Amino acid sequence: MAFMLVGLAFGQAGLGIVSIEIDNAVLEGFGELTLGFILFADAASTNSRNLVREALIPKRLLLVALPLTILLGAATAMILFPNLGWQEAALIAAILAPTDAALGLAVVTSRYVPERIRQAILVESGLNDGLALPAVLLFAALAFSMMGIEGHGVGYWIGFAARQIIVGVIVGAIAGGLLGKFIHFADEREWIAHAFRNLTCIGVAVLTLFCAHIAGGNGFIAAFVGGLVFGSFCSKRAGSLTNFVEEEGQLFSLIIFFFFGAVLLPSAFSHFTTVCVLYAVLSLTVIRMAPTALSLVGLKLKLPSTLFIGWFGPRGLASILFLLIAVEHEEMGRFSEIEAIVYVTVFLSVILHGATAAPFSKLYGGTAAAKKHADVDVVATDTGANP
Repeated sequence: MAFMLVGLAFGQAGLGIVSIEIDNAVLEGFGELTLGFILFADAASTNSRNLVREALIPKRLLLVALPLTILLGAATAMILFPNLGWQEAALIAAILAPTDAALGLAVVTSRYVPERIRQAILVESGLNDGLALPAVLLFAALAFSMMGIEGHGVGYWIGFAARQIIVGVIVGAIAGGLLGKFIHFADEREWIAHAFRNLTCIGVAVLTLFCAHIAGGNGFIAAFVGGLVFGSFCSKRAGSLTNFVEEEGQLFSLIIFFFFGAVLLPSAFSHFTTVCVLYAVLSLTVIRMAPTALSLVGLKLKLPSTLFIGWFGPRGLASILFLLIAVEHEEMGRFSEIEAIVYVTVFLSVILHGATAAPFSKLYGGTAAAKKHADVDVVATDTGANP
């Protein structure tokens, strides 16, 4: 919040002190690296045993809530923006569907929130970026095709999506496993100097992203899966190693949000309308929370837990990155309007989710629903420790 608002104050819309143009490709690459760091570090510090045991919630969020969110978001965009084609409406919905692991950090690290709920939100934000990217590319291609721009057919993009997911998982598992096992082996024999221990984790994260791109897989999925496997093989050092990567990732994230406020947000101000703000509010509430609630039916979650998971779906880094990918095709006729919708949604999310993360986490932690989940976590931990 602070970095974005400072950027806004000192940028083109404020004092004009920061008045620079950033190449989209550079910012896109910097953003991908940042998000990859964050996803890898968060996954490496995740309790993989508990995750396997409590995988039902994130599965529902990814396989049911995510597609429904895109569908509802597209339908809402078509109603509020009748000048947009359904392809462009679906593109907006897909760009705004993934949640932000960086903006959700205050929630997934809160001691008031039960581990089961924290891990569900963490895994969702870790994997939905990669799952949404093929949809973004597909709808972008359809939008360009609609406007007479040559591109690949639908069949190509379906195959591309499958390849991105499958290859990303395989590369992440192999890279995280092999490098994690090797680092654990080397660390046990004190082959790694103390000053370089933290850098080894950054090296693993970068190599995982690089290998995924070379193999044609999704780097975000590879980073998250690689972090999970790395943490299980290198559990003794994973905490201290990944803390450093997470700190670097958060630093990069703050830099991006500063430039978002200083450069990107002002560029869309002239296209902001009341309808854009209305869609942004709906995107953060009904469009996100209704599919989430529907996907969790039958899991015996209390209403406070469902509302908490539904509300904390912040939009941020991934949505900015996906829009920058679409910028490569500026010939899209109504890109400025799409840009305004995405940026105002991210802006409101940073403010609203940032302001409510700590107080809502504490408030939720005091409910009977949260205490019930906390008791389950304790019992599961005791059972795992004393089989």
